[in-house]
Amino acid sequence: MNPLMNIIQAFQNPQAVIQNMMQNQQIMNSPLGNAVNAASKGDQKTLEEIARNMCKEKGINPDDAFNQVKQMMNGNMPKQ
Repeated sequence: MNPLMNIIQAFQNPQAVIQNMMQNQQIMNSPLGNAVNAASKGDQKTLEEIARNMCKEKGINPDDAFNQVKQMMNGNMPKQ
């Protein structure tokens, strides 16, 4: 299947995506898997720590990234 279609379907059924990820051991042993576990438990502190560490590894300012995500969620694309 087309990767773009996978992404579109993920937005239509996020629960199925999470369930599939939780069944994939390779994903669950990664930072993304740790984030899924933290989110499923409602552990916001661990989830934020994971996100900040991932941003740091990529040289991204986590606060800027958070603000960009908030803008996208509100329908406003960040200015480049």
